Amino acid sequence: MDFTAASSDEDFRFEIHADGEWRRRRRHHHDPAAVASCHVIDEVTRIAATCTILAPAELEHRTNTLLGQAADLLDAGVRVTWATAHIHVGPEDLHTAQTRMRLLARARTEWEINQLRLSQAVTYRNQLREDPTLVLAQLLLESPEAITQETVNIIPSVAEKVAAYAPGTAWVETAHLLEESFGKLAPDAKQFVIDRLCTALTEFGAEAATRRLKEAHGGTPLGTQPAGSVGLPGEFVTSTDCAGPVPPPAARHDNSSGPSGSQPSV
Repeated sequence: MDFTAASSDEDFRFEIHADGEWRRRRRHHHDPAAVASCHVIDEVTRIAATCTILAPAELEHRTNTLLGQAADLLDAGVRVTWATAHIHVGPEDLHTAQTRMRLLARARTEWEINQLRLSQAVTYRNQLREDPTLVLAQLLLESPEAITQETVNIIPSVAEKVAAYAPGTAWVETAHLLEESFGKLAPDAKQFVIDRLCTALTEFGAEAATRRLKEAHGGTPLGTQPAGSVGLPGEFVTSTDCAGPVPPPAARHDNSSGPSGSQPSV
């Protein structure tokens, strides 16, 4: 008998020719030949669903290993003594299947490469958020001859564009504005800004940030103000302004020079 069975590849089917021998054991079924044929078809179809269309020889060996043994179909009173299957795949189907497999393999490879590039791009973007000068470092390593003043001037723009799509974009932009404005201030004005920032941070409980800010700008960390310095707790003290010379402490009376209550000589 001839029939077809679906392969594990969509839209492709094996062509099968099967022969065999059966015997009636009891008169339980009106058409024992149909019972034997269905048994062979079911077994071949089950195995074919696990095989690719490009492996007809594998399917044939696996199928005949099973069908070469006698099988008793007790409910129908039929015994399939033996069966054999010959598997065939047309040349056109083989060519089409091979072409499809190549395209699928190429698409999978391209997808994996794109995913790798995307992962590398995300990692590089995150690094640029932390240190935009990586662009310049990369150019120095790969194409030092291509670096010009124009290239160097572009780097801040690259950093700005990268930061524009970062989480907390508003704060990134705020930091850039502060850095730009802060650099144009006079030294005493810079110190004034740092003092006020430290005071505000301390009021809201950000002592660690205050300490780091002071250390970054050469100030005195909290709790280490020198003795005699003037300032509120948590203020960044850099100098002590005095209205005039500090008077010396009042002279003590020396009890050993005379009796108590004696008047100084004129």
